[in-house]
Amino acid sequence: MDAIEYYSSIAPSYEALYKEEQIEKIKRIISLVPHTKNSRVLDIGAGTGLLEENLKECKISALEPSEMADFLEAKKLPNVKVLRLKISQFKSEEKFDLVFCITVLQDLDKGERERCIKSALKYCKRGGRIVISVLGASKIDLGYLKPILTEKIANDVVYVLG
Repeated sequence: MDAIEYYSSIAPSYEALYKEEQIEKIKRIISLVPHTKNSRVLDIGAGTGLLEENLKECKISALEPSEMADFLEAKKLPNVKVLRLKISQFKSEEKFDLVFCITVLQDLDKGERERCIKSALKYCKRGGRIVISVLGASKIDLGYLKPILTEKIANDVVYVLG
């Protein structure tokens, strides 16, 4: 089962199982990067929209290829445009102030992981920030990206690039 199939299969129960834990992590991650009501955000692997619920003042493009997008769309967040795409399928001339990729990379093979990171860099505007978290147990080390901040939050290692 690939990651999209897996997350589609757990979509109906995801928030019941993980919301509380994820909200605490997301709030801490958001506190690491400056943002305003005018911030434009790209969320790679948006899931059910827990990040979006905590960034209501920002304009967000939320990429989610699994059926979790149904749950994000059902929230009808006026500041969020839900796109049922993988980052590899996303095409935009727009550059973003913030690019988030929270707990996604460990679900990708090494080639996809590198393409995802390159896309995050491509879509982040000059002076913007990229926030990538990976499960600590995955042993994925993004230190080679020369992050301006690395922090352990819950079970994740969070890298802030900028």
